[in-house]
Amino acid sequence: MLSTGDEVLHGEIVDTNAVWLANTFYEAGYAMTFRTTAGDCLPTLVETLQQRSRVADVLIVNGGLGPTSDDFTAQAAAQAAGVGLVRNGEWLSELKAFFDRRGREMAAINLKQADIPDTAEMLPNGNGTACGFRLELNDCQIFFTPGPPAEFKLMITEQVLPRLTQYFPIPEKLSCLRLTTFGRGESFIAALLADISLPAGVTLGYRAAAPIVEIKLSGYQTQLTDMQACWQVIQVRVKDFVLFEGKAGFAAEIATLLSQRHYRLQLQEGFSAGLLNWTLASGAAALCGAEITGNNETLDVESWMRSLAVKPVDQTLFLAISPLVKDQEVGFILATPHQIYNFHAVISDALLTAPQRLQEVLVVQAMYLVHRWLTGQPVTLIYQGLALSSD
Repeated sequence: MLSTGDEVLHGEIVDTNAVWLANTFYEAGYAMTFRTTAGDCLPTLVETLQQRSRVADVLIVNGGLGPTSDDFTAQAAAQAAGVGLVRNGEWLSELKAFFDRRGREMAAINLKQADIPDTAEMLPNGNGTACGFRLELNDCQIFFTPGPPAEFKLMITEQVLPRLTQYFPIPEKLSCLRLTTFGRGESFIAALLADISLPAGVTLGYRAAAPIVEIKLSGYQTQLTDMQACWQVIQVRVKDFVLFEGKAGFAAEIATLLSQRHYRLQLQEGFSAGLLNWTLASGAAALCGAEITGNNETLDVESWMRSLAVKPVDQTLFLAISPLVKDQEVGFILATPHQIYNFHAVISDALLTAPQRLQEVLVVQAMYLVHRWLTGQPVTLIYQGLALSSD
């Protein structure tokens, strides 16, 4: 994939199209092997197109098909292929109809969006004014797509993927088993799994995005039985650190468990300042109230716990995160209908230097407590940067 645009190259926007494409192609059986980004520079684009077309069988180019003076992609494609630009009559008619339907006059600047290389196949855009196109260069199939996500995704789905399956039929579908862990770093998790024997052609990979680590077992669907046998070993090795399997997310996992067991969750937050509520609500968890409290420097963790006077309630779980006290301590409370769990933790110096990350850690740790109880496992702190106080 070649992403274009100064705004992408300079980090002004996040390249969400690249993430979506990599995942979409992988699930369709086309694993991406290379990604790069180029700014709005015509010579650079021409050189990159020529260089990558000598290496790749398929190249997806994203962006630079707009009507403004810094949109060079069509021109770069024509120069790389050694052909001229031609105005595509079919897309010109679509352009005019697009503006007519909206009761607007088409500006002359939009005409360039119908210009594609002479040897290219036009790809219609179902969501915008920039047509895409397919060009063959150095035996590489190059697909040029618009930058706006709604336009890009529709063109990939409706125009690009059908052509890929025609030109490059997939003999075997890819398969990927995933689980997400919390509490230990990537090297620790990798060490737990270092001696596992993998089936031929199956790979074990990791994605660290503090405070979580994702484990991925990848292969082909024809190997799924062998992969699942290996997966069972992995699950046992990391069972104390598992948050969820698949891609749905931890909040969605907790929401499902709460629904299955007919529980609601009440929250009180100190240092997390509403992040716990927002995270669980985004996963559609059954919440029945949330309160955010400010710092109180006169309270220590034990006093904070006593001040809540929590009592068990049928079919309701109560989850609380304290404010920071003594600058380095935090408390958690999980009250279930049968038992109240209190945890007083000392925060590591390294974690204290990153307040935003600390918030995220405390939220996932609190959710971990609920998840452990709902799944019938021992309820405890797990994150290595939170040490149980001996007080």
